[in-house]
Amino acid sequence: MPRTLPTVTRDQVIRLWLHCQGLSAPRGTVALGKRSFAAHLERVGAVQLDSINAVDRAHYLTLWSRFGPYDRRKLDRWIYRDQLAYEYWGHEASLLPISHLPLGLRRMRIFPEERWLRFTWWPRYDTSAASKRRVLKRLREEGPLESAHFTSAAPGRNESGPPVASVFGTKEDTRSLKLLWHAGKVAIRERRHFRCVYDLAERVYPDDAKPARKTEYEDLWLLGGLRGNGIASVRHLDNYFTAPAPFAEERQAIIARNLRRKRVVEVRVKGQRGTWYALPEHLEGLSGVPGPQGTTLICPFDSFLWQRKRAEDLLGFRYRVEIYVPPKKREFGYYVMPILHDGRLVGRLDPKLHRERDELEIRGIWLESGVERDGRLERGLGEAIADLAGFLGAAAVTLPRGWQKISPGV
Repeated sequence: MPRTLPTVTRDQVIRLWLHCQGLSAPRGTVALGKRSFAAHLERVGAVQLDSINAVDRAHYLTLWSRFGPYDRRKLDRWIYRDQLAYEYWGHEASLLPISHLPLGLRRMRIFPEERWLRFTWWPRYDTSAASKRRVLKRLREEGPLESAHFTSAAPGRNESGPPVASVFGTKEDTRSLKLLWHAGKVAIRERRHFRCVYDLAERVYPDDAKPARKTEYEDLWLLGGLRGNGIASVRHLDNYFTAPAPFAEERQAIIARNLRRKRVVEVRVKGQRGTWYALPEHLEGLSGVPGPQGTTLICPFDSFLWQRKRAEDLLGFRYRVEIYVPPKKREFGYYVMPILHDGRLVGRLDPKLHRERDELEIRGIWLESGVERDGRLERGLGEAIADLAGFLGAAAVTLPRGWQKISPGV
């Protein structure tokens, strides 16, 4: 006799997803403080870091989308001085909750993964033992250093491998610094103008931190993914966390283990194919999830868009990051930010901050097919743009033709 699985609607899945991501009522409903920042990190699992600064750094924008304007200096103190978070690999390079550190230490202990050693590129990227010893010695004797302090320009050579290919650069010690960070020998103590400052790990991480068990680390892919997304299929969990990133057969073992332990349950979603999964507490609280309202702009590197197929399947919104696309081949623009309005991705805009003249330029605004440009959308979008300009310190906003009337002023 076939099992009867709990059945939910697509709208319930979307509501829970937005709630888990802190986007049910974005921009200023809750102020960003130490407690709300820590709670957000725990809920979504990670905030991605990225060096592109066309508008602002990715982690600053991600938090602005949810909390509205805040003091960046306070955030930096909470991260690096108060150690509410640490930097490591979560979804790419990320800020992770400090409670996650045992899981990070597990990955550090097994880095590089055994399967990496079979890849043809690994011997060309790895560095010599001499280079790694040199980096650790300098940090031990000189204290915290930036990567620019490691200026060895001679092509590296592995002790039992070929010369390092130019595609990976020639600063062997700089690469060793990054590899030692992955392996947990060094850690990021702080950032200066977004430049990483490295130190020996034992001087940064708490003394009592111990690596989690291997199964606990593996379970992060499923349990952490569901905490951040709510109800999700395997396809929608793919690439939410890139560490861990289990293969298909490993995923099935992780799911089976957690089903047996009743940590997750199988769910059917009306109108959607396949089996979906949920945390029991999410299903129990589903009726209390608030309906989404309000307008905000989403950073290209936001956790809401880490699995872009999910946005396409559930919200009908196709999004591609065009930063690395040649200008003539871009469909919309360089740093396009989706527009989230009342729980739907209704369009996108292409912003550029001109710091030399304190101006936020919106180069283009595009609404999705079928989206009505009514007064509520115009007011919400105008307020979001003005709020972003204020957060960036822009004294003026330039809007594209046909959209000037939405600006409430900066």
